[in-house]
Amino acid sequence: MDTPGVTTKIDYQEFIEYGMEKDDAVKRAREATEGVAEAMHWLREDIDGVIYMLDSTLDPFTQVNIMLVGIIESRDLPVIIVANKIDLPDASASAIRKAFPQHPVIPVSGLEGNNMEELYEKMLEHFG
Repeated sequence: MDTPGVTTKIDYQEFIEYGMEKDDAVKRAREATEGVAEAMHWLREDIDGVIYMLDSTLDPFTQVNIMLVGIIESRDLPVIIVANKIDLPDASASAIRKAFPQHPVIPVSGLEGNNMEELYEKMLEHFG
């Protein structure tokens, strides 16, 4: 599963900051949330598992992350959460582990290639 560009935060306040009236902002945020849910139609029976990559420099406790992990769990799909960007000073794989303790979390640096072997091993173990 690859979800590049899926927003990690849908907050009507941000729409207000861009000049929308509150009622329009709330409506837009609701539509955006529904759009993210609809975008997850790829979770069909032919998927063996999910690698869900998160930016470890950002707060993992977001509406979209919780919703996506919930959708994955509701389909009984095995999931590995990848905490990317561990090469950056603000990275916190532990925050991601705290957010999703029910799933394995593998810290990596896609840029530097750190811990890729560990990720591959976990994929073989977890997805069989």
